[in-house]
Amino acid sequence: MTILSEIFSIFILGLIGGANPGPLIISCCSESLRLGFIKSLKTIVWGLIAESAVAIVVLVLIFNLNPPAQIFYFIGLCGGLFLIYLAYQVSKINSISEQGARLFTFKKILILTVLNGSFWLFWLTICIPLAFEANKILPFGQWLFLLIFEFGWLVATVAIVFIFSRFRKILNNKKVIKIVYSFMALILLYFAVKMILSSSINLWLLYGK
Repeated sequence: MTILSEIFSIFILGLIGGANPGPLIISCCSESLRLGFIKSLKTIVWGLIAESAVAIVVLVLIFNLNPPAQIFYFIGLCGGLFLIYLAYQVSKINSISEQGARLFTFKKILILTVLNGSFWLFWLTICIPLAFEANKILPFGQWLFLLIFEFGWLVATVAIVFIFSRFRKILNNKKVIKIVYSFMALILLYFAVKMILSSSINLWLLYGK
């Protein structure tokens, strides 16, 4: 019963991680508007691969090394600047084209994930302690944690993007498309400012005194 409870808890955490508003989910929703739900699945898979890769690095680092926290704050600063760049690109969209190139390529998704300081800190402060607990209960617990967590993340992300894509005809109307993408750009900009401020404050607390 303890093992089942642990597995269920990890899955729920993955659902929360996938449903939590962030740069990646906004990117996937943006692609679902431009290309439709089916084609946006490719962006979701890219996000899954990118997040899993970063998560594996975190697990390996933490279980084998003890890196200083400030390195993740510097990563967050770079991530905030990259988000500003993506927000600018999204804000320039004025129309929808089925044949248009993907705005969020795998390279951009990977960079966005790697430079997302909040994602690194989420894994360090929340997921790693739970991975340690899972490792005590389950064989290869940290890796089972990763698989179950990412499955929960995938379920939540696909569900949200699917629901969002149902409004595609309305949101793709030429009269509202500029407003929609401007709003998405503002959301990305919000995450950028939040990431930069959070990283700056933490660095100041470490070095400013």
